[in-house]
Amino acid sequence: MAKRKLFDVGTERHVAMKMRDGVELRADIHTPNTSDKLPVLLIRLPYDKSAAEFQAYQLPEWYARHGYIVVSQDTRGRFLSGGNFRPFHHEAEDGVDTIEHCARLPQSNGMVGMYGFSYAGQTQLQPAIHRPKGLAAMAPAFTADGMYEDWNYKNGALHLAFVQWWASYLAIGEASRKGSDSDIRAAMDRFMGICQRHDWLPLGEHPSLPKKFSPFYEEWLRHPTFDAYWRAWSIAHRYAEIDVPALHIAGWYDIFIDGNIRNFSGLAEGAHSAKSQRAQKLVVGPWYHLPWAQHTGQLDFGEAGRNHMDELMIRWFDFWLKGSRNGIMKEPRVSLFVMGANRWRHANNWPLKRTRFTKFYFHSDGRANSLNGDGSLSTRRPGNEPHDIFVCDPSYPVPSMGGQSCCLPEFMGPHDQREIEVRNDVLVYTSAPLVRDTDVIGPIDVTLHAASSAEDTDFTVKLVDVHPDGPAINLVDSIQRASFRDGNENPRAIKPDEVYSYSFRVGNTANRFKKGHCIRVEVASSNFPIFERNMNRFMPAGDGGNRYGGYRDMRVARQRLFHDAARPSHITLPIAPRR
Repeated sequence: MAKRKLFDVGTERHVAMKMRDGVELRADIHTPNTSDKLPVLLIRLPYDKSAAEFQAYQLPEWYARHGYIVVSQDTRGRFLSGGNFRPFHHEAEDGVDTIEHCARLPQSNGMVGMYGFSYAGQTQLQPAIHRPKGLAAMAPAFTADGMYEDWNYKNGALHLAFVQWWASYLAIGEASRKGSDSDIRAAMDRFMGICQRHDWLPLGEHPSLPKKFSPFYEEWLRHPTFDAYWRAWSIAHRYAEIDVPALHIAGWYDIFIDGNIRNFSGLAEGAHSAKSQRAQKLVVGPWYHLPWAQHTGQLDFGEAGRNHMDELMIRWFDFWLKGSRNGIMKEPRVSLFVMGANRWRHANNWPLKRTRFTKFYFHSDGRANSLNGDGSLSTRRPGNEPHDIFVCDPSYPVPSMGGQSCCLPEFMGPHDQREIEVRNDVLVYTSAPLVRDTDVIGPIDVTLHAASSAEDTDFTVKLVDVHPDGPAINLVDSIQRASFRDGNENPRAIKPDEVYSYSFRVGNTANRFKKGHCIRVEVASSNFPIFERNMNRFMPAGDGGNRYGGYRDMRVARQRLFHDAARPSHITLPIAPRR
């Protein structure tokens, strides 16, 4: 960033802002020492206004030095703010009231921009639906288009590791407000040990998530389908009500990457006004949820992969809040980090124009189990081929290794998958070595023709980049619960041993498969603990998270995957045009 005038900054702490129901929320206000009227930057978060998501951004004082009044607010029921904390429930109304309060600050010029990632992305999107006076731009980062899909559930399966980690983290704050020192210490111990107890059953009776300090965990489990509870916070069907420029920031290994992209695409196509539709930008780096750095998981993406979002956001808000002619809106609206090539690629569309959506079919002689098997992957349609057979044993699930979860390092980012691929309950389909560099950039879909001996089960898919010297690096993965095959609202059991077609989105990525590398797809029935285990039983109406029961409810299922002329299981890869 070019050198610019920097201001000295004064800070007023714990300023009370009264909401419409009388509850007071507390904020720190950082104001440049100038008599000029200035725009306001607002971040609202449940993670302590003093820290202000320092893991990803510079602190508010840094932004204030650049000529902004910066307001950092504790959301309702967190840290110094009044009221009771219920995740998501008050963010729309509290956000509207806070934005309007910021616009009326004595030194404010009436224009407010919002920023923040994860939950602080939702504190932007939820009030934006109501088009509050003063909100002129936002930068929702690493966040979804609602709280059901990608946040708590994925195609019917609970996002177990993230939900339990997050609930146990939030519980520390609840214990701090409602308990004793010993309660706080106990909550901290439970949080530090949650990864050793992901296998606890029943889900709703987890000893690390006591109802006194984690009531929201039980609440989320009581709503395993996309019902009215989740619909209240869904952005996806309300894009037309949002009328504000937005800089969408995401990471390829983030848990919310798909929702982030849906937000960009949904607003670019259907925001309230044509002006706002044109004012959507998307930036996706090689990062997981936090921190954003060039070294992610087991890979180093080089200098180009470093976090440069602070400088970008200053340009973004300078343009929309200060009228700076810095050219940012003349630049391509989509910026993508292409892994493998380790460089940025810019375009005006997502997916990229002239992308060839190419089907890669699964093949084998009936023994694709593990790296020792005979599974292959090619663009040739299958003929008369025998199906593959594997087992799903919930007492012995396929372990998660890297991926798109949060927020434990072992469940995030790129990792060598060979330790998993030696298992016989993982089908492995690998292409021949590529004869040229191949850029896969865009959404990835899969169609599985499969049968199970169970009345419900899961199928998981993972796309992998196989290096010539051996490492098999995961790019993107997903899960499909069989009973949710027709959507997230009305699950239905499957008939044992009947063949069904399961088509679902694996995810989004941008990766250069270099010459000599191989493309690999793994198919299994578990990815634990990123996703909960399926007991291979259909129990949709359980209470308090016990819908899949306890250890005695586990059933072993025999799975069959078909890849013949009539049932050609395949993955569809977006092959981007060469530059």
